[in-house]
Amino acid sequence: MSGTQDSKDIAAYARGDKAVLRAFAREDLGHYRRWLDDQQVTEFLEMGARPTRDKECDEFWRLANEADDAVVFAIVDPDSGQTVGVTGLYMIQWVCRRAQLNILVGDPDAWDKGIGTEATRMTVAYGFRRLNLESIQLGVNAENGRAIKAYEKVGFVHEGVRRRFLFCNGRYCDMVCMSILREEHERALTE
Repeated sequence: MSGTQDSKDIAAYARGDKAVLRAFAREDLGHYRRWLDDQQVTEFLEMGARPTRDKECDEFWRLANEADDAVVFAIVDPDSGQTVGVTGLYMIQWVCRRAQLNILVGDPDAWDKGIGTEATRMTVAYGFRRLNLESIQLGVNAENGRAIKAYEKVGFVHEGVRRRFLFCNGRYCDMVCMSILREEHERALTE
């Protein structure tokens, strides 16, 4: 989906008030490339070290559509119908029942509207309820307060810090390690 579409027409896998998750489509690669090449979007990420090549887009497409250890969704703003980000569960360990959550809300116009929090919440629910995971982990730049706040709202807890682990914008940054267990997610739903 490259343009605007009525939210009722979006082929949704999961639908919330602020975010819709659907299959990542080849047309989304143009958005993905633009986000990775935007210094504002990648301020707290190790991505964006050089202009995104076709090779990186092709690799992400294969990951989203062919990998057995990843499930990738496009994030769509239901009000505008615009593709605003990507989220998913990666490095799924089927025996241990764990995965890593990654999310990128790449459209700055979608920031601070709760879209990322809701997309994270839906991705976590999918992991526990559909994939039968036991735990979901993530790593986030310690300076990315917006992301940390969203993860905490969803129920992720701090596990520790990897010191000077990320290289972003010419300097090393700490990475906060966070996780959520199935029982924590279920408990949060009843509170």
